[in-house]
Amino acid sequence: MRVCVLVPFLDVYKGGNHLPLFAALPDVQFTVLTSRVLPPGAPLPANVQVIELHERLGSYYYGFADWRFARAVLKTYPVGHAFWKEFDVLHLNQVLGPQFCQLPQTGVPVLYAIHHPVTADREVATQETSSCERMLWKLKYFFPARWQRRLCRSLPKLMTVSATVRDRLVSDFGVPADKISIVPNGVDGERFISVPDRAPEFDVIAVGSFIHPRKGFRYLLDVYRSLAEGGIRIADVGKRSHEQRAALGQIKGVTSFDTVPDEQITSLIQRSSVLLSTSLYEGFGLSLIEALACGRPAFAFDAGAVAEVLSPIDPSLVVPLRDSTALANRVREFLALSTEDRRRRGERYREAVLKHYSLCGSAVALQEVYARLCGNA
Repeated sequence: MRVCVLVPFLDVYKGGNHLPLFAALPDVQFTVLTSRVLPPGAPLPANVQVIELHERLGSYYYGFADWRFARAVLKTYPVGHAFWKEFDVLHLNQVLGPQFCQLPQTGVPVLYAIHHPVTADREVATQETSSCERMLWKLKYFFPARWQRRLCRSLPKLMTVSATVRDRLVSDFGVPADKISIVPNGVDGERFISVPDRAPEFDVIAVGSFIHPRKGFRYLLDVYRSLAEGGIRIADVGKRSHEQRAALGQIKGVTSFDTVPDEQITSLIQRSSVLLSTSLYEGFGLSLIEALACGRPAFAFDAGAVAEVLSPIDPSLVVPLRDSTALANRVREFLALSTEDRRRRGERYREAVLKHYSLCGSAVALQEVYARLCGNA
């Protein structure tokens, strides 16, 4: 099977681009059509090749990047172009360009993958900002929200990562639930492993970009400040704004890392005792299950799909939304356990997460979606 994946930017180290999932399907050949790869020259799975359009897209907000990407794709390969006939499935990965509503005219089955609706991003951004900023966020999402709704209603088949997102697509965009397949994120248990004999270098780690208000950076700062008062060592990993870096620099005990390669993310999680998340909406929360596979608890706000993902493993990992004090207390309670108790709990977490969210299971689910699209199941 040959699949064409369309995504404006291919950030190799971003979980939402699903490269480990594609690698887990060695019999499927993936061609990623994108504007450019970030970082340039980053390693790709053997069954993934890339076609770069080298188009200047501009900002994601206001819809500039997605509109220009869709225009560039269809200018290079119009719907009648023989290029599309090389594939069995066209897989749109969180794109928003409304021009992609034309792709069914290629005669090739189209799958629209959505990690989380942009209406959720807009909702959190407006909740977390002042009146003037709130208006700006509404403008930023004016076109993206409308375009995503149009794509969801126009394209024949959708895929997402959780029942929580599926239900939101139904309520926000009026999409029939039976039109949406769920392929949960999976974790590679051979890469994310427990290293029980390694003494933790950090007590706490937080991973990911916190630029958008959806990620709850101000709550993260509150948790960091509370934990730092007790001498807890903190690893802060991911993209931060200049202002965020300055705020982190005022907290004793925080070691800041920028965006790092996959292998370093794994090592940092293994070198930490606890992962925490202050995200105010998650379509799934890939870093949560990665930490659990390393035998590390992942405490997170009850936001979006977090309870759906974590409750089957341990309901106590789920913390009331925006309750920074409760989150800091859960971390302290775990760190106060004996080394043996932490080890045993970590073993249970790893066993449970690999049972519920294995990468192999996700790959099987995705292949089944492709097969149904092609009429082979």
